[in-house]
Order: sequence, then C-alpha cells, then structure tokens
Amino acid sequence: MQMLIQHSSGVTMNALITASGLSRKTVYARYPNMSALLLSVLRQMLDFEMAPLVMPEGPDWRRRLRAFIGILLDEMSEPHAHVLRRILLMDSSLFEEVKPRIEQLMVDRYINPLNAFFTDLVERDLIPPQDTMFAAETLMQMVLQEAQRCFFDDGVDKDSSIFVCKVARLICGGLVAGPDMLEP
Repeated sequence: MQMLIQHSSGVTMNALITASGLSRKTVYARYPNMSALLLSVLRQMLDFEMAPLVMPEGPDWRRRLRAFIGILLDEMSEPHAHVLRRILLMDSSLFEEVKPRIEQLMVDRYINPLNAFFTDLVERDLIPPQDTMFAAETLMQMVLQEAQRCFFDDGVDKDSSIFVCKVARLICGGLVAGPDMLEP
C-alpha cells in the first residue's frame, strides 16, 4: 500500500512483487494481473466495520456541526482515502465492483449520524421541520467534493478550516431558514 501512496499510477506489478519479497510465481498465481491485485487491495481496505462517526459534544449545535465537518474532511483526506482514489484512477473499471460497499460505509459512518443530529434539532425546535436526510446527504457531498479537490490539487490548500467554517455557516444558515423562504 505504501508504494501506491508514493508512486500512484506509476507502480508496476514487478515493483510490487519486488517490494513484497514474494516470488513472481506466487504473486501471479494469486493475482493474474494488476486489476486483480488492485481489486484485492480495495476489498481489503473496505472490508471492515466502521462505527458511526460521533457528533462532538457541546452546548452550541452550530459549533458541534462545524467540528463534525472538520473531522469528516480530515477523514476524507487521510492517506487511506488518497490510496482509494489513486487505485480507482488507476483502474476505473473497479469502481462498479466496490461502489455498493463505499456507499454503505458513507451512509453508516457519516450520513446517518448527520441525519440523526439534524432530526434531533428539528424535534427540539432548534431548526424548522425539513428533509434532514437531504441535508445530511448534501453536506456529505460538499465535503467529498472538497476532499476530491484537495486530492487533485495535491493538498495545496492545507488549511481546511476556511472551508469548514464556510460550509458550516452555509449549512447552519440554510437549516434555520423558514420553509416560506425556500418555497417557489
């Protein structure tokens, strides 16, 4: 995996075999080509249970949400997330194979906790009634898009706090908007 982090699409089967210390025969018996090897790595990366991300505690729901967005963006920018993106860029045909698992991880770890948080805010009359699942999914898409931008910009914008603050302000402002403001 370290070679995938460092060399991205430039890594070859021969380089991986050499780094592994295994014989070519052993590796090719298990992985007949690079796609099979990459698919195995992807499955291994995605074959674990991740507990739902816990919403940070605090008296102000807006600050709690901002902290959650920061944690979410940090996770989406960790090396394992970059490896996942690199592998999918190396062989995009693998995406369909792992897409259901990626989607399930996103829902279980990030979207469901956000939805529960927003639903709780509605139930406590802190925000007006609204489609909380849509709000959670939209926020998730915004963070994923920023993580993707940073990945392709090679991490140029290392200070994620500006994005986190702007998105938190945008989401918080939208959540408290009355339904009449949003009707056509």
